[in-house]
Amino acid sequence: MAKDKKKVAKQIVSDFIENPLYNYGLLAVFFVFLIFFSTFKITGDDDVFWHLATGRYILQTGHVPSVDIFGFMTQGQVWMPFEWGWDVLTYSVYSFSGYIGISILRTILLIIVFYTFYHILSKFKVSNTFSVFSLLVLLFGIIDRLTPRPHLMSYVFFAFLILVICEYRYFNRGNRKVLYFIPVIFLLWANMHMGIIAGGFLMFVYFISELIGTYFYSQNSSVKPLQKTELRFLFVILLVSTLMMLINPNFLQTYFYAYDHTKMKMLETVNEWMSPFSARYHDSFVSYIYKSLLFLGVISVYYSIKKKDWFFALIYVSFAVYSVRAMRFTVDYVIITFVFIVISVYFFLSNLKNNSLKEFLFKKPAVKIIIGLFLVFLMFNIPNNKLYLEYLTYYRVSGFGINSDFIPTAMFEFMKANDIPNKGDKIFNHFGTGGFFIWNFEGKQNFIDSRNLNDDIFNKYQQILGKRAGFEQKLDEYGIDYAIYLAPDLVRDPKEMENTCISYFCKSANWKLLFWDDKSFLWVRNIPKFKELIDKYEYKYISPYNYGYNKPVMDKGLNEDFAVFKKEIDRKMADEPNGVVISTVLKIYGNRIK
Repeated sequence: MAKDKKKVAKQIVSDFIENPLYNYGLLAVFFVFLIFFSTFKITGDDDVFWHLATGRYILQTGHVPSVDIFGFMTQGQVWMPFEWGWDVLTYSVYSFSGYIGISILRTILLIIVFYTFYHILSKFKVSNTFSVFSLLVLLFGIIDRLTPRPHLMSYVFFAFLILVICEYRYFNRGNRKVLYFIPVIFLLWANMHMGIIAGGFLMFVYFISELIGTYFYSQNSSVKPLQKTELRFLFVILLVSTLMMLINPNFLQTYFYAYDHTKMKMLETVNEWMSPFSARYHDSFVSYIYKSLLFLGVISVYYSIKKKDWFFALIYVSFAVYSVRAMRFTVDYVIITFVFIVISVYFFLSNLKNNSLKEFLFKKPAVKIIIGLFLVFLMFNIPNNKLYLEYLTYYRVSGFGINSDFIPTAMFEFMKANDIPNKGDKIFNHFGTGGFFIWNFEGKQNFIDSRNLNDDIFNKYQQILGKRAGFEQKLDEYGIDYAIYLAPDLVRDPKEMENTCISYFCKSANWKLLFWDDKSFLWVRNIPKFKELIDKYEYKYISPYNYGYNKPVMDKGLNEDFAVFKKEIDRKMADEPNGVVISTVLKIYGNRIK
């Protein structure tokens, strides 16, 4: 009788440990966390806006442009918007649901990616606990690439392609039907994002692994080799998929254009185009995750040796080499190798001799509960932005729409209210505002934007921005009659004002400051067509530059032109009552203007 009671007790404990509700609960908590984590405002990402402007143009005109239409300095230059499919998709979403719809679209795409990976891992019998933990690491590893831009479509297609490959290679060997999805994936991908090149490379590596399996088959291999007829069919799928890549508005030229783009000199100044092992690159927690996965990927080679399955090793080696070229490619490495690394690491851990440890880590509810509670803790610290700003020291703001701390919404509202783009002819704009400009002012052209069309326009931009010799004449030569500047770090790093054209525009009698706040400036030429606006809105004395570098001008206004001085302070307090700069100014001059 006592033995029976012990047996019943053991069964109850076993049922408690193996209760699938723990797995479902942990998985549900993870995906709720993913929804919170992927719901944040657009922050300093100007690309989003020129993609929207491109989608609007395509839908309104019915054709994809082949030359630049958005910049007056680059008008008529060859421009191939190879991500036009994404542009049309996001503008269509925006048309009926605004920025909220775009945010929801991003979240849906990420859910698809992460659930697809979870599904693959579950088919390989990877522990639910280990799968969710790994997915959490992946999510933090791609935090820099969660913005609503076309690379998200590449992540979806990477996930789908890996799913099809795994399904055919490991679970439905010989079932050709699943392979028919691959050309469809490539057809859609060819019009969404250039990540398709990495996708094509992935497909090629897979074919090579099947080729090796067929002609150099090992009796100990865990994967049944394809018959030569099956291998030929797979080659046909590879060939058709390659042809699908060419079905886009510019055929093969699309890829030559994209390749030429990567050879631009200006990319040497962009952080994401530096090697993650470059002395100039400053590591972050994202790069540490990448480098950890690069190291752990070696276990994929161990898995390949044990299983006599060279696909895992080929994927790891191929994309490891691919990733060291630029930080931009490290996320592709993380996404593409993720499933194979997790399977390999789990296989390695599962072969450890300590069964008690394995039982605790992968089956007992304690670890599941700990991970779940950790996710809940993180989740509750997303709406208040503690997770981003305090724990990760990473600037991101939860919510929908635009983060006005990094995008000059107030300045653009001022420009709209006073019809400045129609009164002016040509703008000199900061690099980070070109997309926002053409999105807000349909039909108007910018000086430059983050499409990076050529090195020449970037050099011209840098000449004016950095006040290089002859820049004043260039402003005249290009017909610039108004200028805007975005400086999100203005309060934290005011030296930017002195080191850039901000100082020139603020000191020159030929230019008048009409708007400023803690991050942006708007100047117009001192010419008759702007006289009415200058008389009404000019800041003669109160400005961030004068406060930081030219205080005698402010003192002169206080002592010699008090009425205007006071009017400027009152106006700025009304427009930006919580502004850091104006609050600082008041601490110094407040008692003297009462």
